[in-house]
Amino acid sequence: MAIFPEYAKVGRIVAKENFYRDIDAATKNLFQSEIARIIWEYKLAPNTINLPIKKWAEVEVFRIVLKNGEIPEKVLRAIDSAIPYPILFIIEKGSIKKAAICYKEQSQKNENVVKVDTYFYTEWNDEKLQGIKIDGLNIDAVFSNFVRQIAGDKLTTAKKCNKEKSPNSIKEDIETLKERERIMKQVAALNRKIKMEPSLGKKQSLAEERYRLKQQLL
Repeated sequence: MAIFPEYAKVGRIVAKENFYRDIDAATKNLFQSEIARIIWEYKLAPNTINLPIKKWAEVEVFRIVLKNGEIPEKVLRAIDSAIPYPILFIIEKGSIKKAAICYKEQSQKNENVVKVDTYFYTEWNDEKLQGIKIDGLNIDAVFSNFVRQIAGDKLTTAKKCNKEKSPNSIKEDIETLKERERIMKQVAALNRKIKMEPSLGKKQSLAEERYRLKQQLL
């Protein structure tokens, strides 16, 4: 499991009620039924890890203890929306753990408003948990590298397919990943259409469209 500097330790329980203000009743019920505790474990900031600010002032590490089942993404989104900094989540269920993180962006007009984007997860007790570490020359880089460490092969594939960009642009890697996932859904839909289509001519036309999309993936 990831270990962070002791002087970055917070170790404070965060009341679930702090996140109830702007959520619907269904999400509030998920907090109550699925979440046992939320602990603010670490604050990774210039005064705790001796790295400078670029855009983000700090990165938080939250530990979420589940009552049972999986972590509802609605719960993570509610927490991420309420806190204007990136959060690395360590999720516990009994003796097993997993990590989750969301790629977030600050509003250009208000740094206290964030756009909550794509989530990435490890598997339960994934070996990647041992590889989560502080890596980078500033707080932004630490956050970006947390995302890469947790996303693993998903972003590695996107990076290989996006050859026109800076290798350090995680935003572009994520946009490439989204585009790949969109195309893969289209390919899956075409596979279903081809299977159901009785006309050989239309099957051929659909197959050509599928081939064109698959070439984009390559």
